[in-house]
Amino acid sequence: MEELTEVRVWIGVVGVIPREGCELLSSDKGAFVNFLTLASSDSEYRSKVNGALSHYRLEPLEFEDVRPLSVSDRPSKEISAIAAELEENRNPQHVRYATFNTFPRMM
Repeated sequence: MEELTEVRVWIGVVGVIPREGCELLSSDKGAFVNFLTLASSDSEYRSKVNGALSHYRLEPLEFEDVRPLSVSDRPSKEISAIAAELEENRNPQHVRYATFNTFPRMM
């Protein structure tokens, strides 16, 4: 019997750099970004975020602190609003991102 796993909002910080053709980030920058999506596991979260990164022409460097979002995280208003939208719409395909916290890249 397959165990039913709860689908909920997951969050993680993803370090990214732009690929050729990326319009979200200039080539001399990298960024740390909170990505949120509905998922039931770490692997599902990473799979969905990797798909979104590919779409936006971003290369993941690392995933940090991947976990289900909790009120005990005391999320910012921006993160709370994104999470509420994901919960309300319940679209399993949606992957949302918050502010890009950029850093310079040595080329």
